[in-house]
Amino acid sequence: MVSTENESSRSPVTSLDLLMELQGEQQSFRFLVRALSALLATAAVIAVGSVIYFYFELQGLRAEYARQAQLNEVNLRIVAGEASRQRESTQAQLVAIREENESARRQAELSRELQQAGSPGQIASYKDRAVSIARGHILGKTMNEVTSQVVAMVLRADLTGSVSLLTNGERILMQSALDDWGGQVESATVRSEFQTLLDDSAGLTDQGIGAAGLAMLEYRKADGNSLGWNQGCSTVVDYVNQAVARGLNEPMLLLWKGQCLRKRGDALLAYEAFSDAATLMERDPEDITLEQSQMAHHGVGTTLIALAAQSQLPEGQEKNLALQEALSELRIAAKIRADRGSTRVGVAYTEENMGFIYILEEDWTAALSHTENIDNILPLAWNLTVRNIAARENEAALKRAGASREAVREMKRIQNDTAMVLSLMDCGQIDKAELMRLLPQTYSDEVDELAAHCLVESGGI
Repeated sequence: MVSTENESSRSPVTSLDLLMELQGEQQSFRFLVRALSALLATAAVIAVGSVIYFYFELQGLRAEYARQAQLNEVNLRIVAGEASRQRESTQAQLVAIREENESARRQAELSRELQQAGSPGQIASYKDRAVSIARGHILGKTMNEVTSQVVAMVLRADLTGSVSLLTNGERILMQSALDDWGGQVESATVRSEFQTLLDDSAGLTDQGIGAAGLAMLEYRKADGNSLGWNQGCSTVVDYVNQAVARGLNEPMLLLWKGQCLRKRGDALLAYEAFSDAATLMERDPEDITLEQSQMAHHGVGTTLIALAAQSQLPEGQEKNLALQEALSELRIAAKIRADRGSTRVGVAYTEENMGFIYILEEDWTAALSHTENIDNILPLAWNLTVRNIAARENEAALKRAGASREAVREMKRIQNDTAMVLSLMDCGQIDKAELMRLLPQTYSDEVDELAAHCLVESGGI
């Protein structure tokens, strides 16, 4: 009875049951396939994303590496430039020593005469020459071993002899010049001697040479302070004016005055001083040193550029002619510098200013060529500024003319390179105030941009 009930409780498995079970299996399989596909797709997306991410990261690293490599190259150039400046400074000192030695050699005959001179009468015959030597020392023609002996010998004969050879003014002049040349006497003592000449002398000539001596001492101090107006230069100009008012109108005095006025920004007065000095030199070229001639030509050329840039040329002077004169003056100054024995760096200091002329003439191609030549010698702040401006202007000109993209890109490259170098340079080399005197005011914003790090350092922004 029981077995009959168990058999009746079992239901047979039909085809429908099998089909439904198969469909369930298929759905489970499809779900697994879709899930696996989704996982694979997600993995693929992650993989692609990772590739793209690391690609851009790599590109960024490459760009950063390239930038760091460029920065290192620029820093090496700046360091090399500083080394070149040091070599030029050393060379300038060697040139000064060589010129002094050559001057002494040219006076070998005078040295032999001095050795033979023993009697008071013989020594007295050198008086006028000794006074002239002492006077020349103050006015830019430094004494040497031979000429200082002449001054010392005559001065000693005057002090020890029974007959006075010198006036009181001549005696003070020769003693102060000798003390100044030897460097063994306190500068305050030398200053006091010149002050005595200016204040206590009865004659205008002696007073004038006293003022000139004080101007010489003040100019040395001012030159050590970058010719700051309130750091000696205002006093230089005052003493020079006092000397000139007393009839002492000498090239060296006018050169000192011109240098100080140029640095202050009084381009017209500086130009007049340099021009007057050059005129005096032409009248008596035999007594002029190469250094004085170089200063005069450089001064005339640079102040003409400043006057043209600020539209302040003297009445009747045409801009293009003035710029050509400035170019000629700077070329002469550069040649004199080279002839004196300066290195390429020293010559570049003068030739650098020629770039401003090409900017004022709007000759961008010439400006780019000239500044490239200077930059191949060493990086100079003003030269790089001129090069950057010329590249900007030339880029705009090329775009107007429909030039190739490559030409335009080259101008952009120059702008980027010069801006980078300038951003790493010492602000003292840029000297925006003086730089802007040689450029039209329209470039003020460009210069501000290139010297932005200087504003940050000074707390300007």
